[in-house]
Amino acid sequence: MHKMHKELNRQGFYYGFPVLLATTKDKNANDDITVLSSSWTLGNTVVLGIGIENQGFKNIKNGSDITLNLCDESLLEAVQKMEKLTGDSEVPEEKKNLGYTYEHDKFKVANLNKEPGIKAKTVRIKECKIQIETVVEKIELKEWFSIVTCKITGIFVDENLLKDKKIDTQKWHPLIYKFKEYVGTCERLGLNFGFKEI
Repeated sequence: MHKMHKELNRQGFYYGFPVLLATTKDKNANDDITVLSSSWTLGNTVVLGIGIENQGFKNIKNGSDITLNLCDESLLEAVQKMEKLTGDSEVPEEKKNLGYTYEHDKFKVANLNKEPGIKAKTVRIKECKIQIETVVEKIELKEWFSIVTCKITGIFVDENLLKDKKIDTQKWHPLIYKFKEYVGTCERLGLNFGFKEI
C-alpha cells in the first residue's frame, strides 16, 4: 500500500551539506577554524550560513577573508574534536549551556597543519584536499545567523585527486553532515549529462 506524505510541523529544516572548515583571522591576526556545513556554490560565488555568535563570523564582520577547507571522510575525528570549541574567549551563555569551551589553538587540538594563503589573507588547512580561497562580498543578518556571499579567488586541489587538470571524482569522498549525522559518500550511481570531470 502506498503511504501518504505527512506534514512535519517544525522550526527550520536542516537536511545536510558537505562539512567545511572555514579559516579566518581575528583582529590580532590569529588564525581560527569554524566548522561549517551550510553552503552552496555556483560559478565564482559561494554562499555560507554562519551563526552570528561564532568567532568566525566576528572575524568576517571585521574584514577577514575566508578559506573554505573541504573535509573528506578521513577528517571526521578532527571535526568532532572541534565541535564544542569556540575561538571566542568570552563564551556566549547559549554556547556555555551547550557545553562549549574556549580554545585558542584549534589546529593543535584537531592535529591539523597550516599552509599559507595564496590569494586570500587566511591560512589553508594542509589535510583538506580541496581548499577554496574567498573574499567576502556581502553579509546579510538574519535572526541568529548570517548569510555571507563570497567571491572565489583561488581553488587548490591535492594533486592525488587530479588527472589532466580535472578532479577524479571517484577519489573524492566528502564528509557530509546530514540531519546532524556524519555520513560519507557511496559508490557512483550515475552521471549528469553535463559531467565534465573524470
